Amino acid sequence: MIGRSLAILAFIGATHIAAGATAPEVAVTGGTVRGQEMPDGTNLFLGIPYAAAPVGNLRWKPAQPVVPWRGTRDATQPPAPCFQHDEGWNKKDVEIAREDCLYLSIRSPRREADGHFPVLFWIHGGSNRAGSGFNYARDTTFAQRGVILVSIEYRLGVFGFLGLPELTAESGHHASGNYALTDQIAALKWVQANIAKFGGDPGNVTIAGQSAGSADVLLLMASPLTKGLFTKAINESGVPGPARTAAENEKIGGRLLELMHLPAGNKGLEALRAAPAAVVLSTSDKLQPAPGADPNLIWMSQILDGWVETLPMQEIYAKHLQAHVPMIIGNNTREINPGANADEQRAMVRKALGPQADDLLELYGAADSARNDPVLGGVGTQFMTDLVFRCPANQVARQMLSGGAKVWRYQFGFPRTGTTGPVEHSAELNYVFNAAPADATFKTWPPVQQYWANFTRTGDPNGPGLPQWPQMGPALSYMAFLPSGPEVDENLRSAACKLLARIL
Repeated sequence: MIGRSLAILAFIGATHIAAGATAPEVAVTGGTVRGQEMPDGTNLFLGIPYAAAPVGNLRWKPAQPVVPWRGTRDATQPPAPCFQHDEGWNKKDVEIAREDCLYLSIRSPRREADGHFPVLFWIHGGSNRAGSGFNYARDTTFAQRGVILVSIEYRLGVFGFLGLPELTAESGHHASGNYALTDQIAALKWVQANIAKFGGDPGNVTIAGQSAGSADVLLLMASPLTKGLFTKAINESGVPGPARTAAENEKIGGRLLELMHLPAGNKGLEALRAAPAAVVLSTSDKLQPAPGADPNLIWMSQILDGWVETLPMQEIYAKHLQAHVPMIIGNNTREINPGANADEQRAMVRKALGPQADDLLELYGAADSARNDPVLGGVGTQFMTDLVFRCPANQVARQMLSGGAKVWRYQFGFPRTGTTGPVEHSAELNYVFNAAPADATFKTWPPVQQYWANFTRTGDPNGPGLPQWPQMGPALSYMAFLPSGPEVDENLRSAACKLLARIL
């Protein structure tokens, strides 16, 4: 009996050794990491450090170099998301969130001797105050299409965007407030230095994001610090809020000191860095942006710190000073449902636009009725989607186009997978990252993953077996992903967008 038990233990040990021997190991900046080979033959690495932990005296410092480690680091367990607000949908992230969070995760195809796989660098959404990135790498099927996916965690909320005069004074760049963007830039530099070891091509990197991640992509394109770090961009449902000056951002930071009953100056900053992260986070919930702005979007504004962000985004893109790279940009047919009845929604539009609101309501066909457009939704949904998503995306697309960039515009009109609707913000994500069922058609599963993969590979979303998606040109064409199948159309919501531009 004892001999049989020893034989079983020996077999188990040999099995573990064999599994460990086939586990992929890669030497990266800081040390060696061990990932895991997945059942589909792709490789997964979770929680690779790309910068030092932003804790203690590094709280509210630009991303610092990785601290080296000894031995081989296990990269098979999810990293902690960055410390964040509880928005309800992100409860699982909140439960495991930490300040020590500057990690990235990678899903790569099986490595080949001459593999030069294109890289999709993903920035998650969540209003720059919530969410995580590792699940995108863990769950995606992009690697089966020969694309390496890199997804990142980056500082959120008050930890990623706080400004204070003392922080500005201690900075060698005389800047504060864009720590989250320095994280993203540090992760992009890590990709340049290390992705070839995973079979990737550092000269073929596409930055992509959704919601706040999309806004951050546009800010990275506007930053003077990102030259040479990427070659293409994908933007899903998000643009930055209005630019905020460094002084305005520092004023918000000063209010945090007041709310925490801390003195101004260096002593206040020292105490703020020593305060428990949970206290800082909960107190920051009371901060307010400029009057009239949504407090939940306080960290969505472009912060003009003079280093990471130097000029208002509108000026950068109007003057064609941003990165000149091919772009996919789009929105969903319905992004925000204000959850009110038709009369209340019309009242909301009138409050926002004043006497000229009736012109827009008449254009919507909703001046005196409860008209609900079968594709675009009720008047409130149409207004909020036009104002915050559709029209700003149109403007960016036109600015990129006028600067000579190749642009592909889209509008996504499918409900979330596993539901019958309605379409809403983030509805496209599962279609982008997950494989279509074997029996799927373009009417049941839009081929956005194929388009995104082709674009990441070649700079053009088109490929064999896909409906032709024309570049945006003078006709302002776009691809509509609808339950009837992909359809090319023109002048997306142009009349409403022109009217809103004139009114606002």
